[in-house]
Amino acid sequence: MTDGQHGLMTHPLGDPSALQEKDALSRLWEYFLHEDNMIMQRANLFLVAQSLQLVAYTAILSAAGADGHQAERAVLTAHVIAIFGVALAAIWIYVGHRQIRYTDGLRSRLVAKVPDFAETQAAVHIRGPKAAVFIAYTIPALAGVLWVLLLVVS
Repeated sequence: MTDGQHGLMTHPLGDPSALQEKDALSRLWEYFLHEDNMIMQRANLFLVAQSLQLVAYTAILSAAGADGHQAERAVLTAHVIAIFGVALAAIWIYVGHRQIRYTDGLRSRLVAKVPDFAETQAAVHIRGPKAAVFIAYTIPALAGVLWVLLLVVS
């Protein structure tokens, strides 16, 4: 028997298929929470990595000294770090994009299967991009621009 309004199967209590459906919805919810959390955790990881690269970059350039050969090696080393920074920013965008697509797919499934989740999503919907979009695209794009500018000026 199906509830036509929400597409949910309705079964008598204790029915094995009802328990399986409940377990499936619980797993779906856990997947969603896990993946939503992973966006933030990965962003933190990338931010720390980018910060450490920036510290290394500035430390190498500030410790270079006036000696021509040593200064030249320091600039080369700084360029290598900056290139890795650009690569890391690109990877961050790629990983964030995949994570957002996956999380959006899970969110859509939850909206379709869990009426109170759908109601909550509708009630709290705010126009404009989600925060995850800024975390996945804007921050790494800014980091990439920073690294490119540092490559140009050093």
